[in-house]
Amino acid sequence: MIQISMTDANDFVQSVTLDNTVYKLHFAYNDVFKGWSMDIRDSQNTDIVRSIRIVPNFPLLSQYKRHLDIKGEIVATVTTDMQNIGRDDFINGKASLVYVSGSELNAILETAV
Repeated sequence: MIQISMTDANDFVQSVTLDNTVYKLHFAYNDVFKGWSMDIRDSQNTDIVRSIRIVPNFPLLSQYKRHLDIKGEIVATVTTDMQNIGRDDFINGKASLVYVSGSELNAILETAV
């Protein structure tokens, strides 16, 4: 599992290596909707998937697998029972964004059966 670091800003881009490929994740906080969204770009800054809403404890990539070569899953984990992740929740520790590799995901699913 890889923790994806978040910046104390409303809008920023973070480079991450997932499955040996560099991606640029663009994060934006929308104050009207009180939530975060994420775009996934390749290393050349070309959009792959746009406007993925970041919701707590939900696999964010599952519906975009046909567009991605990423085998794992990105999940926003939270420490409390919350419906939306607030502007400061990644910074104050109430939420964290993690990448679970494909092999880790398979192990989790096998133990759930």
